[in-house]
Amino acid sequence: MNKSRLKQTKMSVIEISMLVVATIIVMVAGITHACLKNSHVELVRAMDKTQQCIEDHKDAANSLQVKIDKKLNIYQLRADLEQSGSALVTVPTSCIEKISAHTLAGELDRPSAIAAITP
Repeated sequence: MNKSRLKQTKMSVIEISMLVVATIIVMVAGITHACLKNSHVELVRAMDKTQQCIEDHKDAANSLQVKIDKKLNIYQLRADLEQSGSALVTVPTSCIEKISAHTLAGELDRPSAIAAITP
């Protein structure tokens, strides 16, 4: 029994080199995992920031749309025109004539059409 205690176990060079290689592999894997995790966290933060920016732009667009709708309110327009003393009057819908853009563009090439449009 004492013989077995006194006998020293020696590791061979192959075992030590395999242990060193395994340690290096584990270290590289740990560093790679940490780098990939950090890049993932940075990507998630960038995505959150972009999502917040999109939400801000949507809110700004909605706010602008509300302002446009308020400005284009027919009753508000009439009240503003009346308050400013404008000479504009309401035109009956029967007097409105629709002109297609293609027809108008073709007529504008002729000098007589331009003379008829200008006051």
